[in-house]
Amino acid sequence: NMIISLLIVLCLGLTLYGHHPSLAQERQVPDTAFSHLGGEPINDIAYSPDGELLVVASDSGIWLYDTEKYQEVVYLEGGLVNSISFNPDSTKLASADSSGTVYLWDIATGTRLWYRDEHYGSPSVSFNPSGQTLASAGGNRINLWDVSTGGYSANIEFGIEFLSVSFSPDGRMLALGGADGRVFLWDVRSGRFRHTLEGHTDSVLSVAFNPSGLIVASAGFDQTVRLWNVATGTLRHTLEGHTFDVNSVSFRPDGRILASAGDQTVRLWSVITGEPLRTLHGHTGWVNSVSFSPDGKKLASAGSDGQILLWSVGWPAADVNRDNTVNILDLVFIANAFGQVGENVADVNGDGIVDIRDLVLVANAFGEV
Repeated sequence: NMIISLLIVLCLGLTLYGHHPSLAQERQVPDTAFSHLGGEPINDIAYSPDGELLVVASDSGIWLYDTEKYQEVVYLEGGLVNSISFNPDSTKLASADSSGTVYLWDIATGTRLWYRDEHYGSPSVSFNPSGQTLASAGGNRINLWDVSTGGYSANIEFGIEFLSVSFSPDGRMLALGGADGRVFLWDVRSGRFRHTLEGHTDSVLSVAFNPSGLIVASAGFDQTVRLWNVATGTLRHTLEGHTFDVNSVSFRPDGRILASAGDQTVRLWSVITGEPLRTLHGHTGWVNSVSFSPDGKKLASAGSDGQILLWSVGWPAADVNRDNTVNILDLVFIANAFGQVGENVADVNGDGIVDIRDLVLVANAFGEV
């Protein structure tokens, strides 16, 4: 039967276990690379939620590329743009420039719906899950905007300089990165801070919630990425490896992998274990932004070299040891974790325990790459 067959395979595989590749694989060549405006620096990049567009924010405005041929389809003026955010149905785009102005754009027509000049410095923007509210954070101010009118739904000043913002998946909370190295979890309804996360030793340039909203990632000038438990405000993992500022973090849609961008590399990490999975080389300047495609199969990176690099990162969940193929080593990996409960990379089906069902899923996926 299936169980006996799996046990035989595992026994044979144990002799190979000591020779499996390192989890921290190096990948040198992107799948696709193209230059934006002959090398103009890129400050932010984002896939649309429907996966049809890749948006690039630069020192001279915003460009929209189709994701079939990656050709430019729309240009939006917007000054020196440092932050962009799509609404959930991909019909509107928010942007913020270095003068402190926040813009809202209609994607279909390429027209500007409204703009507000309410920040000093360069704010960060993020839509809530309903698309009805836009958050902007910059200087010492948090603004919540009614998307339909451009009016305030909240306008609050603090004695803190904010550099980054992200809405939680349920829309109830904002993660805010501070210039003083702290990360703040702010309750939208009460207007109060739920947690203050302390650990970074310098400014926090990027924050992001995982898809479940249970984890928030932060990164910044101290060259580290940190993963925090949202409910308790405690530190889960400190991810070290970058050799200069970490400018951007992004979760893969399945929540299992985090991408971070900084120095001249993109690094991929296991969210569950905090271990490095890949280091992606190809940029010749600082990498300023990373964004996963909605299907999780592609990762876009961009930065000061003006290059947009696209990487294949849609490894099957059954490839638990991340060696780019589902094989006997994945079965051995699961066997060594058999019976463990809680979050575990070997828990392929995500039911909270490593058991025979995970072995069966891997066996059925044999050969996938």
